Amino acid sequence: MNDPNLARGKKEKEFLDAYQQYADAIYRHCYFRVYNKDLAEDLTQETFIKTWKYITEGKEIKNTKAFLYKVAVNLIIDNSRKKQTLAFDQVKENGVSVRLYSMESSIIDGFEVKEIIKILDDLDETYRQVIVMRYINQLSPPEIADILEISTNAVSVKINYAMKKLREIIKIKYHES
Repeated sequence: MNDPNLARGKKEKEFLDAYQQYADAIYRHCYFRVYNKDLAEDLTQETFIKTWKYITEGKEIKNTKAFLYKVAVNLIIDNSRKKQTLAFDQVKENGVSVRLYSMESSIIDGFEVKEIIKILDDLDETYRQVIVMRYINQLSPPEIADILEISTNAVSVKINYAMKKLREIIKIKYHES
């Protein structure tokens, strides 16, 4: 016997578990794409609202983490089409706590988070996106590939190219050799 209330309760629990597990990471991802705390909060909230609507329509999600990131990425793209965001001043004003996970330490040693954010802003959006996903959100290349709907190899190539560009930007901006 299929009890619709039981099924709905299970979906609600899975959704709430996903929220608990991924909300901070989705927020962090949104923030490092839009550099605005309020907008990042709105995008995070909208990500979970859209996901809940998708679930309540009876659709199944195979990989919750990838699905949430994909929804967030699409919302960020939609938002950037609506208006251009120039928000590094807001980073100075509002600040944000972030840990850069496992990024090559030789690249970031001696830099403040605000400086790293400014350096990332000089990257093309495609490359900034993979750097944020990989080193700030700690997503694996296969997870990034799922979200961006490209091959894992393409993700690795983009990450390597982005790191090369970061080194070049640092050399130019900070006259390092």
